[in-house]
Amino acid sequence: MKRVCAWCKKDLGTKPAMVDDGGAITHGICKSCVAKYLPALAKPLPDFLDRLGVPVLLMGSGPKVLTANRHARELLGKNLSEIEGHRSGEVIECIYSKRPGGCGEQEHCKSCAIRQTVLETYRTGKGFVKVRAYPDIQFGETEKTMSIEITTQKVKGYVLLRIDDLREKE
Repeated sequence: MKRVCAWCKKDLGTKPAMVDDGGAITHGICKSCVAKYLPALAKPLPDFLDRLGVPVLLMGSGPKVLTANRHARELLGKNLSEIEGHRSGEVIECIYSKRPGGCGEQEHCKSCAIRQTVLETYRTGKGFVKVRAYPDIQFGETEKTMSIEITTQKVKGYVLLRIDDLREKE
């Protein structure tokens, strides 16, 4: 089976590459086109996540926030330096994250719906839809219980955490 570069149509030889399901790949991209076009396609991850159109945090292990799109930054009122590398409780200003040991180390954290949902998605790959959580948040000197609804999905070893709703608990 003949393979050609999907961009310049250069012949890539006759031996097909195989994919995980056993099917053959008949098109690919040659090294010249990778060098020429791939850098132009690359976008910073937050910019790519902006295209989703909803507030999204990209979670790594720990679970720490690796990055956030513009929609999430606006919703949370934070810039990337206040989000990237921090735990979700720190990002949303959970009162328990401010105690000794920080986010994830408090007795309360064992029952935190946000933390447990992200960890379960990370561990099992199972996504969750519109999970409701009620974190206690600090706004300056004031503490409020918020209502947050999240959806999670595991993608390539990371967890996408979408914020579906965030408001003060009624």
